[in-house]
Order: sequence, then C-alpha cells, then structure tokens
Amino acid sequence: MFLAKILILCTACVLVSASPAGFGAPRNLEGQDLANAQQRLEASLTKLAAGDGPHYRLSKVLSATSQVVSGVRNDYSVELIDNQGATKVCHVDIWSQPWLPGGIQVTFNCPNEPELVRRHDA
Repeated sequence: MFLAKILILCTACVLVSASPAGFGAPRNLEGQDLANAQQRLEASLTKLAAGDGPHYRLSKVLSATSQVVSGVRNDYSVELIDNQGATKVCHVDIWSQPWLPGGIQVTFNCPNEPELVRRHDA
C-alpha cells in the first residue's frame, strides 16, 4: 500500500512539473526551430508547385507554431507570392504524418479565396 501511494505521488509530481508543450499544446517557434519549419514549408511549396499546385513562393514567415498530434502540425502566418507576383498574407497549416502515403497535408487559408487542401508524400 505504501508503495502504491509513493507511485501515485511521483506520477502526480511528474504531471504537475511537465511543460504544457510536452502534452500537445502548440508552441511558438524561434531560432533554429523556426528556420527548420520554414524549410519544411518551402519543401512543401516546391512539391505542390511541381504537381497540381498551388504555385506559391514564400516571401516571409510572420509567425509559426508547432504541435505534436498524431504526427506534427505546423501552423504558419506567411506572406506568399502567387504566379502573378502578387503578395498575400495567408495562414498555412502543415500536418505531417510521414509514415502514411500522402502523409503531408497542406491547408491554405488566404483572404477572399476558398480554403485549399493538398496532400503530398514526405
């Protein structure tokens, strides 16, 4: 009985002291984490442009978060450049489950345009 109480107390201490990011809460990306996320976004944009599109180039990452879910979900606020050279601020969500076929889902939300969802392989 004493051992069970100690185990419960230790478990409670671990849960209380753990950071929220460890339990799937989104975290803001900075430094090298932000640079890595930008590379993942550029890789997705390149793969999509080589296929059915959309055909965007990255101008600037305004902010980005990462969240551990069933895979990893990166949310971006970005400036994108379209085929006509117009720049627009969009929200891009990349949900990565690289172990699945077509396991990278990219969702674009740009002003005055319908939501666009595309998939590609890792």
